[in-house]
This record gives sequence, structure tokens and C-alpha cells, in this order.
Amino acid sequence: MKIMIFGANGGIGKWAVKHALQNGHNVTAYVRNSSKIFNQDKNLTVVQGELTDEKKITEAMAGQDAVIWCVGIPMKKNYEKMESLARHKTLIKAMKSNCVKRLVDWGTPSIHFEKDKKSFVTVVPGSLAGLIFTQAKKEMVAIGEMVKKSDLEWTIVRFMAPKDTLYTGKVKVGFGDIKMKFVVSREDIGAFMVKILDSDEFIRSMPIIGS
Repeated sequence: MKIMIFGANGGIGKWAVKHALQNGHNVTAYVRNSSKIFNQDKNLTVVQGELTDEKKITEAMAGQDAVIWCVGIPMKKNYEKMESLARHKTLIKAMKSNCVKRLVDWGTPSIHFEKDKKSFVTVVPGSLAGLIFTQAKKEMVAIGEMVKKSDLEWTIVRFMAPKDTLYTGKVKVGFGDIKMKFVVSREDIGAFMVKILDSDEFIRSMPIIGS
């Protein structure tokens, strides 16, 4: 599979690149700074560019089978512009231009999903985010709504407390219906985002993962 990964230098993106390559995929890493890419692999193509460069993104996406989006949003209470929301508009437009249907994105339980069961994990994080990260929650919810309304084969992987802990290869997956710890390894998140590309199980779904 040919996979384009955005945010490939980030805390989750770099692990998505690693596991995609380990699984035999061809990876196009779209990054702002190509010198920070440490992976050396014959199946890795690095494209340096800005997320505002719609033309470059559209050109780089030609021939791709799927996209993994690992670009974060500001974890601040308030900020002026919803840049991640704007970048998602560019992303979806580029995917449609290239007839790329599969998208794996990320978010938090602040984004409500129809399968969610009322529980601590589906209620409390969103409520706290509304108080502590008001603008970030607003932007994240808006991104979720945009992705849901698209005609893409999307998955939004939701998690709560990503940490630079050791990779386990195991995550709990649910919709508020199982107990899980908030803390989850960033490498486990990246690996999960790659893994679900091989299955239809979570298409147009928003699994919550934890440990």
C-alpha cells in the first residue's frame, strides 16, 4: 500500500512512518523539515513542504492509496486562528482531487461518536477540555464534523494521554464500553493507525484507544 503521512517528524507521526515501513508499505512523508527524518529506507519518499501549500500537497498525493494525518493542534485555551481546521480543508480537497479515499486521523473523546456509551472516558475528558482548552476543543470538534461529513473512508483514532513510554504492541479499543487507562504510548498510537489500514473494521468509526 502507498501511504502518505503528514506530521511524519512528530511524536506520533515518526512511529507511524516506522511501522508502515516495517509492514512493507511505501511511505511518502510530508514534512516541513526533511533534515529531521531519520528513517533510511528504499520505500520511503520524503517531501518537504508547508501545510499551506495546496499545490504541492496535491501533487505529492498522486498515486497514494491512503493518508495518515498526525499533525497536532495547539493545546492552548485560546488562539486566534483555527489553522488545523483550514489544513484539513486543504487535505480533503487534495484527497478528492487524487481520488484517495482512505484517511486515518486522530482526535480525543471530545469528538462525540454515535457508538459512544456514557462513561467516564467519553464524558469527563471532553468536559475538562471545554474548560482548559476551550479553543482547541472547538477546533477538534469542528474537524471531526468536517471529516464525518466528507465522502472519505475515514477513521478518527481517539486517545487521551499520549506519552513517550515503551511500545507494547497492545492497546485496548472501545467506545466507552470497556475500562482502560488514559495513558497510551505514542508508538502504540502510530502503530495502531497503520494497522487499521489493513482492515475495514473501523471505517467511518472513531475508536478510543488506551492501555
